Amino acid sequence: MDNDVLDQLRRLAEAFNRIGLTPVICGGLGIYLLFRDQTQDVRATHDISLMITDSQAKERAMRERIAETITGELEYVVWEDGKHFRFTRGSAQQLDILAPPMEAVAMEGGRVKLVRAKLHGRLTPEACFIEEDLRTIVLTPPASDVPRTGGPVVHVPSPTNMLILKLFAFDDRDSAARRDEDRAAAHAYDIWLIASLARPSDHMQSREFLRRHGTSDVVEKACAIIASKFSTLDQSGWRHVLASKAFYSDRPIAERREHLDRARRVLLRWFDRGGSA
Repeated sequence: MDNDVLDQLRRLAEAFNRIGLTPVICGGLGIYLLFRDQTQDVRATHDISLMITDSQAKERAMRERIAETITGELEYVVWEDGKHFRFTRGSAQQLDILAPPMEAVAMEGGRVKLVRAKLHGRLTPEACFIEEDLRTIVLTPPASDVPRTGGPVVHVPSPTNMLILKLFAFDDRDSAARRDEDRAAAHAYDIWLIASLARPSDHMQSREFLRRHGTSDVVEKACAIIASKFSTLDQSGWRHVLASKAFYSDRPIAERREHLDRARRVLLRWFDRGGSA
C-alpha cells in the first residue's frame, strides 16, 4: 500500500478522533486494513473512501464540524465534477465521501446533503447496515513518532458489509449504462480477496447478519448479483478477476481457476440464507 495514502489516512483519523468521531473507511483501503496482516495481494489504491454514518450525522452541529474538519483543517477542495462528495488535496490525495440513506438529512440527485453547498455524501443505499459489526483498527504511528503509544483509530466495515458494497459496485460498473471495465475489474478483484481471506469467525458473523437481514432488499439484491455474475467461473465477475494482471499472472491457468473456484464456493456459502455456519 502506498505510504502517501496511509499518511493521508492517519491525518484524517487524527482530525476525526479530535472531534470525538471514528472515521469509517471503505473501498480498497478498507480491505487493506481488514486483511493487512494476512496478505500482500491487496491492490494499491490512491484514494480514501470515507463513509459518514447515520449516527455521526444525526446532529447538525456535528455535520458542520465534519465539514469544517475536511475542508478547513485538512484543506480538501472539491473536484471540478465532484458535487461536494469528491475532494482532493494537492495533486494526488483523493477523498470520496459516501453516506447511507438518512432520515435527518436531505437527499437529492443521488447525494446526501450533509452540509449544503459544502459537504455531501454519495448516496449508498446498500450501506444501510454499515454500522453493524464494525472493526476497529489502530493505525501505526509514523517511525518518527516512536515515543507515542498507539495511534489514531479508524473503523472498517465487517467483511459481510464490505462484500455487499463491492458486489453492488461491481454490478454498477458491469452494467450497460455505466460500464467501466477497469473499475469493474478492481471491484471483482476485491470480492475475490475478501472471499479468499475471510476467517472462520467472519463466516460465523455472516450467519448472524443473515438471520437479522436475510429478507432485506439489500441482501436479496446481493444474492441476485452473485447468482447472475459470480455463481460460475464463466460469468462476468470471475472473468474480470481472471483477466487481472494482479491475479497470479505468472501461474498456469488451471491453478488460477482453482483459486477462483475456492473463492466462488466461499461466496456462495456466505450468502446462503438456508445454510449453517
